[in-house]
Amino acid sequence: MERSRRNGRIRRKHSSGSDSDSPSQAPSRKRSRQVPAAEAESESEVTKNDSFESSAPSVQATSRKSRNSGSNMSQRATSFNLTSELSVPNAFDRCGKVISMRLTNFMCHSNLLVEFGPNINFLVGNNGSGKSAVITALALGLTSSARATSRASSIQKLIKNGETSATISITLSNSGLRPFKADIFGPHLTVVRHLRQSSSAYDLLDARGKSVSKKVAEIRRMLLCFGINVENPIFVLNQEAAREFLKDLEPASNYKLLMKATQLDICASSLMQCHEQRRHFSQNLDQLEKKKELVEKDVEAEAEKLSILKDKEVVKVKLQQSQTKLAWLAVTRVQTELQNLEHSIGLIEAKKAKLEGQTSKKESTQAVLTQKLKDFQVTKSEIMEAYKAQDLKMKAAKRSVQDIAVKTASLKAQIGNAERRLREEQHAYNACKKHIGSYHANFTRVKEQREEHTRTMEALKLQVAESEALIARLREEQQEIKRNTNSVHESLEAVKNERIQLQKSKQNMQWEIDSLSRNKSNKLSVYGEQAIQVVCALRTQYSGANMHRMPRGPLGQYISAPNSKYRDLVENQLMSCLRSYIVGSDRERQSLRALLQNKFSGGMVPTIITSAFTDQVYNVSRHKVRPTTPNTTVLIDEISCDDPVVMNYLIDNFRIETVLVTESKEIAEFLTSDTENVPPNLTRVLVPNLGLEYIPSPNYAVYSNRINPARFIHVNVDDRIRQLQMEQGGLQEREAALEIDYMHKKKMLESTNLEVAKRSHLIGQQQSKNQMAMQKKIELENFDYQELPEYDRLKKTLSESGEKIEKCNEEIEELKQKIIEINENKIKLETAEANEKIALEEILGKVSSLETEARDIDGQIRSLDLHYEENTRNLQKTLELERKMLDKKRNVEEELEKVRGEAEQLGEFVATTQTEEHIRDSISRYKSKIKQVEQLNYKIEEVENELGALRDNLGHQVRQLEMVQSVIKKLRVAYHQRAQLFQRSRHHYFTMVQFQFEQALALRRFHVSFETSDREKTWKINVFPPSGNETSNTRSLSGGERSFTTVSLLKGLWSTSDHPFYFLDEYDVFTDEVNRKFITEILISEGLECKTRQYCFLTPQDTEVEASSLITVHKLEAPER
Repeated sequence: MERSRRNGRIRRKHSSGSDSDSPSQAPSRKRSRQVPAAEAESESEVTKNDSFESSAPSVQATSRKSRNSGSNMSQRATSFNLTSELSVPNAFDRCGKVISMRLTNFMCHSNLLVEFGPNINFLVGNNGSGKSAVITALALGLTSSARATSRASSIQKLIKNGETSATISITLSNSGLRPFKADIFGPHLTVVRHLRQSSSAYDLLDARGKSVSKKVAEIRRMLLCFGINVENPIFVLNQEAAREFLKDLEPASNYKLLMKATQLDICASSLMQCHEQRRHFSQNLDQLEKKKELVEKDVEAEAEKLSILKDKEVVKVKLQQSQTKLAWLAVTRVQTELQNLEHSIGLIEAKKAKLEGQTSKKESTQAVLTQKLKDFQVTKSEIMEAYKAQDLKMKAAKRSVQDIAVKTASLKAQIGNAERRLREEQHAYNACKKHIGSYHANFTRVKEQREEHTRTMEALKLQVAESEALIARLREEQQEIKRNTNSVHESLEAVKNERIQLQKSKQNMQWEIDSLSRNKSNKLSVYGEQAIQVVCALRTQYSGANMHRMPRGPLGQYISAPNSKYRDLVENQLMSCLRSYIVGSDRERQSLRALLQNKFSGGMVPTIITSAFTDQVYNVSRHKVRPTTPNTTVLIDEISCDDPVVMNYLIDNFRIETVLVTESKEIAEFLTSDTENVPPNLTRVLVPNLGLEYIPSPNYAVYSNRINPARFIHVNVDDRIRQLQMEQGGLQEREAALEIDYMHKKKMLESTNLEVAKRSHLIGQQQSKNQMAMQKKIELENFDYQELPEYDRLKKTLSESGEKIEKCNEEIEELKQKIIEINENKIKLETAEANEKIALEEILGKVSSLETEARDIDGQIRSLDLHYEENTRNLQKTLELERKMLDKKRNVEEELEKVRGEAEQLGEFVATTQTEEHIRDSISRYKSKIKQVEQLNYKIEEVENELGALRDNLGHQVRQLEMVQSVIKKLRVAYHQRAQLFQRSRHHYFTMVQFQFEQALALRRFHVSFETSDREKTWKINVFPPSGNETSNTRSLSGGERSFTTVSLLKGLWSTSDHPFYFLDEYDVFTDEVNRKFITEILISEGLECKTRQYCFLTPQDTEVEASSLITVHKLEAPER
């Protein structure tokens, strides 16, 4: 099947109407076939059987790719059980993998079906072929928003121009460890999103295509069950995000990406919410405590009011008691003051007597004290002589006691050793005696067990060897049959798909031949009979003076290529608009739309373009690129168009005046690779003979494009019919051969499947027998036999142990006798030591007493000399103070008699611990209460009811307060635990990503350093290529090195988060061929290591990757606009 690729680029919006269609997104049909009316009507709805066959164009996987799926889903029987008969390909063994995706009227696709492989997928297509639409549809179909895809601000803008609705249908695997409601949905499920101009709706289908739920919440529960998050850029990296990510690795962006990739940003947000919630509860707690205090005060006031109402006399008694307490408190205060005065007077009198004695007897007292001091010195010398002699005696007695203690410890240690040896020998003696008693019976029993077990193990070894040999032979046979089965299955699927394509191609060819045969004389026949009818109707409608207002179309009839060698190039460049129509106003647009919908009923309606009608072609001389090299021409010069309206549209939409055409690749590279060589106004350079398109610097890029033969411009109808008839005859011959080959391969597949099942049954039986034999063999090998020593050695050991036991007993008795003697001597020595120590302490006591008396006397002597004048002055002051204190005492005694009389009049003495201020407050409060009760007329029932209500409210406030305190405590503990866990997890994830990043960069001997700041939320990456210096950073890297660094970083991020699928768009946009190949190998290696994940890599470049059982290569054709 030929593939057409679109290379046009939209430069500006042309339509002036609010509902005008962009020419780059116009609805179109594949030129290789026509869609029947019945099929076209069904294309607007989501098919309920999720058919893998479709009459619409689809992405075809490379023929070398083999798929492990069963028969086509559209050919399945309608009556089956969800859990047993429905199945998905065996490789889709994980829930959430994308099995297929169908897009209807979405972006540039009219009807696209992509069948993904379970492991590694490469989606290859030129610019404008709709690759990014696939990744946009994936995110949008799985509940993401249009703004999150970076492709549009609303879902309405993603509907194909000229259409009113679009449909996205995504089939996910539901087979794996955690299926989502497997009993309801079966082995796979389909998410359908219908997009309309005013709204969108969801539909969740089971494996049969039956609608189960239309709620978004149910779909999000399914995505949560599968662990799918399409808004995480490391799982689904779209075109805009990939280009921005490759442009510059900013520290803040890196940190944000890593947090989002590991979903730590959600944890941080949750921690912040927990903190805010705790703060909110703390505020509530403060408010509740204040409310509780207010209610408690109200309860106290009401309780006191009730008590006052119940017994008014009680308050009066309390008032009398408080007044009595206050009076006697005054008596107590005066008494205390009098006692303090008497105590102070006594101290003053003692001081006065002391000072009088010191001043009147100075001389005589000093002589007596000096003589006493001399006598003390003589007595102290005599006592010290006796102390030295006594100290020598005590030290000698102490040394004797220590020597005795050392001998005692040594003897006790010898006794302990002897007792230990006795126990050991006694144990050995008893064991030998026991072994001798049961030796003969145990020996015979152990020998018989060993012989029996040896015979059994030999038989088991032989059985296991025979079983393993049989299993190996059966497995080898089974593997050989499976290899043959896979080969037959692959060839059968290939034949089946080829038959389907042949049938479609034959039908399309016949339709085209019939149409061309009926309209040979009309040059518009290449556009179809509907186009001829539309042109005739327009000419009739706009005949006469309105002919100049007649819509132009199809536009291809106005365009020609004078130079035949550029005819194919011109048609491929303008393919998107050749079947379109141009109108001059919205009214004419509506009229033409009605005509087209009438004529093209059941088919794809051509695009309608609104543009101003002029009678002159634009003057593009100022904006036209000038060829600066030989063999180079401008695309506008190779296009001939007599109609100014059509020519102006080509200039506006395709900017053909800025495109150069050359036959030399070297010239194209010279003109685009260096900014200095780029001519003014140049946008592209085309090399038609090589199929290359160059974008000039600074956005230098090279794209490979396929130039298809012209179909509309200068095409001979008879030649086209003959060509189609010859191709149809070849297809018929091929179809007959395929039918025979298909039936033969189908029989071979059935027979090989029976053989595989038979071998599996035999292998299972042998493995079961082998496992039982191995278990028995292991039990026998690990059997614990009783160990038996030699008989003569037992006898000898028994005799030696008996002798050693006797010697130990004798040694122990001898040592015990020595200890008794030593202890008797020790008691005597300790008694003598104690007596000597007592005598020594008595002597020390006498010395200490003498020294104390001597120091006192010496202090008295110095005091007499130093303080005589001061004592005289102090004596005078003391006498004056004594007179004042005696006068004050008389005044206090008079006051005491007065206050005691007043207190006795109020009542008898009442003891209290209250302060005077507190008692006065009580008196004031009691007086106020009595006054209030006398002035106000309260009812006791009302006060009791009010008190009960307040107490209930207080109880409610207390319970609520306790509940909030409990919640705050739990929140505080949970917050600290989660914060610690978050910090550890963040450190772990950062370390793991950095390690994997370093490992990936090391493949090309790159070095990297990291600077992480959690406070500033930055993660700086410094990458040093092998040729770089130590100051290199990501800004100085080349495009290829930056792409390699980015892919290495993504590989590290993938190691931290598991996801069913990973979609990566334009990973090689800035790379040369060497870096692109190396990066592709890294991505394939990652996919082969993680076979439980599904990878899909989108690239505008052609790929040299070979398809295999784990790698699927999709060639995406350019949709007809």
